[in-house]
Amino acid sequence: MRSASLRAAGCGAAAALLAGCGLWPSVDSGTATPATAAAPARKAESALGQAARQLLEADQAFAARSLEVGAPQAFHEFLDEQGMQLPPSGDPVIGRDPVRQRLAAGEPMILSWEPRYAEVFAQGRWGWTWGEWQAHEPGAGGKRVAQGKYVNLWKKQSDGAWKVRLDMGNTGREP
Repeated sequence: MRSASLRAAGCGAAAALLAGCGLWPSVDSGTATPATAAAPARKAESALGQAARQLLEADQAFAARSLEVGAPQAFHEFLDEQGMQLPPSGDPVIGRDPVRQRLAAGEPMILSWEPRYAEVFAQGRWGWTWGEWQAHEPGAGGKRVAQGKYVNLWKKQSDGAWKVRLDMGNTGREP
């Protein structure tokens, strides 16, 4: 679940790591896709721009699946075999089954998120998304118990599907 405990690792570390490695291309390169901005008319969408759009759609499908079947199952379906979550304390949780077990063992809540942006790296096999998440108590009108921002690092699989390789984030101000 994208709860406070999973998001406290911080988005800044991933951005600094990616920028420092030279893997993060310029937003002006046509590889980035903001979720809310209208796309200006272009001659043709670049291959990386198309990949970024598909990655954003994958994160949106992931978010929809969390609402449909719950966060533990959605993470199991969208996490890479070697996918990892970085909780704020303790060791990273690695692998689909351990992540699902950790999420299922937590307090029952509805986890939702809204992807805001996607970017794909030069070879089109890796990308990242960021957005905002919220956790609510179960049931109609459930009280919001946590919120924040997240960054996910995605890896394109051999079948062309995008899977989350690293999930991390932070907690925002009190709901």
